[in-house]
Amino acid sequence: MGIEKIVIESCQEVIREKNKDIQVDANTKISRDSGIDSLGIVSLVILLEEKLNIDLDDYLVEIRECEDVQGLIDVISKID
Repeated sequence: MGIEKIVIESCQEVIREKNKDIQVDANTKISRDSGIDSLGIVSLVILLEEKLNIDLDDYLVEIRECEDVQGLIDVISKID
């Protein structure tokens, strides 16, 4: 499974935890409205670390600055 698909599915899971039914794609905004608030970002990072078997600690600032899912995909894609 590719990184893009894993990131989108992980975002969808976090949003569903907030009882929101939003269809997620690369253009979905990361915001409180979508259910990805600061706590959601923490949940999302943990989920992505587990699914991708990577450590995102060095990228937390960049991840928090992402405005949409595509930005998150871009950050994670550049990790070796």
